[in-house]
Amino acid sequence: MKRRLLFGSISLAVAFIAVGSFFFQRRIKPIPVNEVFPGKVWSAVVPQLPDLEGVGAPTAKNCSKCHGDIYEEWQSSTHAHALSDLQFQAELAKSSSPKWICLNCHIPIQNQRETIIQALNYGDYFQPIEIPNQKFDSKMQGEGVTCATCHVRVDDLGKSYVIGANGNTTPPHPVRVDKKSLGDRCENCHNETYNLNKSLVCYFQTGNEMREASSHFPGASCVSCHLPEIKRSFVKKDLNKPIRTSHKHGFVGGGVPKEFALYSSQLRNGYKPGVIFKNWNYKNHLLKIEIQNANAGHYVPSGDPERFLKLELQLFDAKNNLIETKNSIIGQEWEWEPNARLVKENRLRPKEIREWIVELPNKPIQFVIFQIYHVKLKNKTAEYMMLNASSVEEVYREKIKNLKEYYPFSSLVLEVKLDLIRQIKLETALEDLFLRNESRRGE
Repeated sequence: MKRRLLFGSISLAVAFIAVGSFFFQRRIKPIPVNEVFPGKVWSAVVPQLPDLEGVGAPTAKNCSKCHGDIYEEWQSSTHAHALSDLQFQAELAKSSSPKWICLNCHIPIQNQRETIIQALNYGDYFQPIEIPNQKFDSKMQGEGVTCATCHVRVDDLGKSYVIGANGNTTPPHPVRVDKKSLGDRCENCHNETYNLNKSLVCYFQTGNEMREASSHFPGASCVSCHLPEIKRSFVKKDLNKPIRTSHKHGFVGGGVPKEFALYSSQLRNGYKPGVIFKNWNYKNHLLKIEIQNANAGHYVPSGDPERFLKLELQLFDAKNNLIETKNSIIGQEWEWEPNARLVKENRLRPKEIREWIVELPNKPIQFVIFQIYHVKLKNKTAEYMMLNASSVEEVYREKIKNLKEYYPFSSLVLEVKLDLIRQIKLETALEDLFLRNESRRGE
């Protein structure tokens, strides 16, 4: 009797295992990522990079041993803070975020990733099939968009080499000169637009915008503005190498850094506003202000669809009393629910001149102050982030709870004082604006 019961129990267990195995196999169907997202560079990481001959691990820190100036510029860049960006971390923590896809642009090298994405279960990007990355480098992960993102690849023999833009150098590591490859790399992240689902959209069309403006900026590329030329040695002075045409590596963009302490590096890295004050006229209580996207070879603002320019006009009497404030917005307006939809678009095209005509009240107005703010984060969005800070990784939690003290929401990038009585214009220097930006908080 006991033997029969035992035999029955064993048979039942085998049956459960067989059924479980059957359903398990039915639940797992690996589909290669490149079949789900064919031709999409952002869907894959840069393959694992072995140590670089003469350098060691391909980290920015190791690059700094020779390229000290470039390393210091990169440290102050948006790229270096691509992973630690508080707004990005808040987005990453959302349940609707396909984390591995987002990280493909923010830490884009396999060395930086704790897991290796082998496939997608049934092609579902919310079900990546992953295994541990035995060669994960936590220090390199913290470097965000690091030097190797653009400059290091693996040859057919499995050895790392550096992609350079200039020849006739004698570095300790192997180099392949490929200027085009370096220039094209920008668009792998900054010119990608796709809808993953009804409300999950990535909208970056800066490369397309630049080509649209090619007649205004012949021969220009991303590098022309965002990595301005500088005459210097590629490496530290004590190596006694010749002075060449190099590029600053601060990757300066819209003038809104990732930390308040980084404001001091914006102008040093080559920032200048795309939009300038063009002209003004005041007659019969109508003030006409002209601005122009004179310097940016793409739309302004570009990139993140939630960025916008806030135009503000403050009206003062002869005793410096504020009478009234008027505002206008330049950017995109999106509707996110139930489906993502671009509702409104009034961004400035390259070289476009835009008029803002304001009817002033019939009051004794002596002067006005016209300002443009480049806004990266709305106060309303920030409040939501702070309320949901508990869902973010612990290392970022306290900073997001007190977001205004750590994270610049916007930058004042242009300010002009117009004396309506004496018809005088006075523009504030950028240096003074960025000193003020360091102490500003909120939108």
